[in-house]
Amino acid sequence: MLSETLARLDSAVRPLMMHLPARTAISIYSSMRPRFLHRFTSEVPPTYTPPLTQAQTLWGINFRAPIFNAAGMFKNGEAYYTVASQGAGAYLAGTTTALARMGNEKKGIKHPFAPYPHSGAASNWLGLPNRSHATVATILSRLTKTDGCPIGASVSSDPTQSGIEALQGLVEGMNYYLQANVDFIELNESCPNVPAHGHEIRTDELDAGLLERLEYISTKFIKTQQKNIPVIVKFSNDTDSGLVHAIVDVLTTLGFSGVNFGNTSTQYARYRNAINQSDVAAFDYFTKTFGGGLSGAFLKASSLELAAKAVQCIPTSTAQEFHVVRTGGVETAEDITASRTAGIALCQWYTGYFEQFARNGHGVYKHLFA
Repeated sequence: MLSETLARLDSAVRPLMMHLPARTAISIYSSMRPRFLHRFTSEVPPTYTPPLTQAQTLWGINFRAPIFNAAGMFKNGEAYYTVASQGAGAYLAGTTTALARMGNEKKGIKHPFAPYPHSGAASNWLGLPNRSHATVATILSRLTKTDGCPIGASVSSDPTQSGIEALQGLVEGMNYYLQANVDFIELNESCPNVPAHGHEIRTDELDAGLLERLEYISTKFIKTQQKNIPVIVKFSNDTDSGLVHAIVDVLTTLGFSGVNFGNTSTQYARYRNAINQSDVAAFDYFTKTFGGGLSGAFLKASSLELAAKAVQCIPTSTAQEFHVVRTGGVETAEDITASRTAGIALCQWYTGYFEQFARNGHGVYKHLFA
């Protein structure tokens, strides 16, 4: 299929692009990426079903595999049939907000994105572009589900709203998705690319605004909805490991169904040494000009550490079913095995997915479970 050819071509060309001036390379890649994604999401490959040994039932939902896309991949409910045919264990749309968002633009570059092809990593400063909770929920409501590939929705409070308006808009969106018959909801508390959103949780106590949102959602959605749809909360890979126990304790007390560690990282100085010298110019330009979130292989250790610790912190006395999800640096079957060994129920991938897609095309899940 055309997207497979384009991905292989992109994989070959990207290293050469790093010889261009950094702004030029980032501008070209940011403008071409949406065109590839449009083509990719329009394709439905031959159906692959993972081995039954990969399947598991969580929260009463059948996941035919323990891995699926992270929320940043498909912004507006597109590509369900693409990944369902590939063999994904689930599908996650989002992240959406109460109001539609155009996303970020700076220096004439819309939705800045930079690959670091020699480093197995990437940066993005997309800014949560989406068509709103209501619109994307309507799109998802029209999908015909594939058995074993449940549909999830990622939601966030709207950064242009504040106080009770933001909380009401968030819960209203969750109710839209409940009515759209999605199978689970992920609350994104980890986006580094919009104003007023926390990313690093590195203090000695949990943020008061975070606790207010969690308590409001617990009171106004979790404890009032009759379907008991699982709500998972996603935190950054930059979360202080010393706070994991407190996070899990709060979530289980308030009736949430899981936690996801993590998303991207904003610790640019920490990871700069992991960037190949051929990618450093683009890395420095992007992080100094846009900031944004870092993703890729160098988050493998932190995501595993945080998620594994979360598993250990789940209280044995918790009344509801509670599971841990891992995101960050996941790209191989070995990463899934390491997660399972640690008791982590599910994995999500993004950068690693597209690295593997460039090699294996629409057989990406088939190759993973071979």
